[in-house]
Amino acid sequence: MKVNIVVEPDLEEEYVELHVKGITDEISRLSEIIQSKSQVITGTDEYERIVVIDEVDIVVLHAEKKWCRIYTDTANYSCRKRLYEIENMLGKDFMRISKSIIVNLRKIESVEAVFNGMLLLRMKNGSKEYVSRTYLPHMKEYLGI
Repeated sequence: MKVNIVVEPDLEEEYVELHVKGITDEISRLSEIIQSKSQVITGTDEYERIVVIDEVDIVVLHAEKKWCRIYTDTANYSCRKRLYEIENMLGKDFMRISKSIIVNLRKIESVEAVFNGMLLLRMKNGSKEYVSRTYLPHMKEYLGI
């Protein structure tokens, strides 16, 4: 994909124009990113303080009823957003591995093949996450296996 940026100092309102052969998942996601306002990921710690969480610190996200739990290397936070809302805010370093779990691919320490062809991810913060069968092909493609 080619990118061309034209700087026009006299422009009254900025706009983006995409020239594509068709609408793909990548193009749809790019459109959502461009249209979304700058959003930060926040969570509540055990002292009920609202904390701004840097995307690179996130290891795992778990959906729990109508909210989510965000795990970092050193702490975990509650977030009132739903998992799919946070997923739309995250970059390409994150992958959904089950209906209720998203992992940071850069925080995977090791991968083990376990029963029934499933994969067990050992994360750098010590947690273990299983890749469900539905999401297994995406993970195998990422790992090159």
